[in-house]
Amino acid sequence: MEIQNPRIKAQNKSKFLKFKSHLFFCFKIGIYFGFLVLIFGFNSVNAELVTMTSSTSGPTQLQSNIGGMSIGFIKVGSSEIVNLAWRPDFKLGPWGAGLDINLSSGNEKPSGYENIVARYVEYDDSKKGLRYGVIDRLTWGHGLLMKDYSSRIAGPILLNNSQLGALAYFDADKFIVRAMGTHSNIYGLRVEERINPMLKLGQTFITDTNGTTPIGTTEAQKVSGIGLDATVPLPLNFEGYAELAQLVGYGNGFNAGVSWAYDAMVANASFLVEYRLLNKGFVPGYFNADYETNPINIISAEASGNVKNGYYAQFGLSALGLAGLKIAYENYNDSTSAALNADAYAKLPQDVEVTGYYRQPDFANFRSLTLEQGATIGGTLAYPINQMLRAVVHYKKVYNPTTARVEESEYVELQLRF
Repeated sequence: MEIQNPRIKAQNKSKFLKFKSHLFFCFKIGIYFGFLVLIFGFNSVNAELVTMTSSTSGPTQLQSNIGGMSIGFIKVGSSEIVNLAWRPDFKLGPWGAGLDINLSSGNEKPSGYENIVARYVEYDDSKKGLRYGVIDRLTWGHGLLMKDYSSRIAGPILLNNSQLGALAYFDADKFIVRAMGTHSNIYGLRVEERINPMLKLGQTFITDTNGTTPIGTTEAQKVSGIGLDATVPLPLNFEGYAELAQLVGYGNGFNAGVSWAYDAMVANASFLVEYRLLNKGFVPGYFNADYETNPINIISAEASGNVKNGYYAQFGLSALGLAGLKIAYENYNDSTSAALNADAYAKLPQDVEVTGYYRQPDFANFRSLTLEQGATIGGTLAYPINQMLRAVVHYKKVYNPTTARVEESEYVELQLRF
């Protein structure tokens, strides 16, 4: 007679209980889904419009979108859960708001998981605006200080409240004032002045009061930056620009270049190319897309003792909103490697949607395109099953400085759209 190891028996019991918990949770969610379909019916695909009477300004339209509901399986490292998510949006005139509401099975949740996230709250009347939410691809000036900054942090594949920040602006015709602040204590102020139709000036100040800790170090580096930029229009849709910036206490940088954009209705294209003059302590685009996840070690850059001159080039192309590609390349004369980034999206037949991104901060040659050489990839694939239901797969592979290792995040969900 076979005698089972007590340890193996306990492990099998634990797996069975976890499976039972997930199964019971999915059963409850199935009941909730059915209940919601009965309530809203199959005619609730479009956003609900409610007319509110106003005695001063006439009828005002309140647009409420009950949003998509999804059930998914999330696996990050050794943590795995079944998740029910609801993402409603509301709009009333210049006011808007969106929430992420998550309900999970089990007690073991991935790092950064939260049940209620204020995805965004905003007011925008085209002359002044305030938005609280996640910040993505924020560039001030021409990117010498801040380029494509994102408030997203490493690890969580779902949005959480620690990734949010505030953006505000006020347009007084001749002047535009912009401000920002994030949960990670990054603050910025920018003033743009329209001198005349042929010249626009900008002044920028950015500071990180908490600082970030680069990989391989133990001390946070707190950095502030100031910048001045000028832009002039040129013939044939070209634009010339120049920018002077300083990372206070570290170094100065200067860039000058031209950009171009053309919209042919069925497709549009854009590109820019610029040359940069940087002293040993300056890092261009220091506040960038990877600032919260993989910040640049500015002390190491300064210690190299080299003046870093080089160029930056960017190309973008899109067609009818059905496909798009953006590629950026950056290289300097004192470096044996360059940086290569790419973003792409496509809408395929049968309403299949695909997005993807690629990051390689140490591009030397085409051998360094591999993940083993430090590249980062991610993307989504959305496949409609019917009018109300679609399957979505999210994938993300990124270095997490908290755990000091590369983590793969996978999130598979079924979205019920009303």
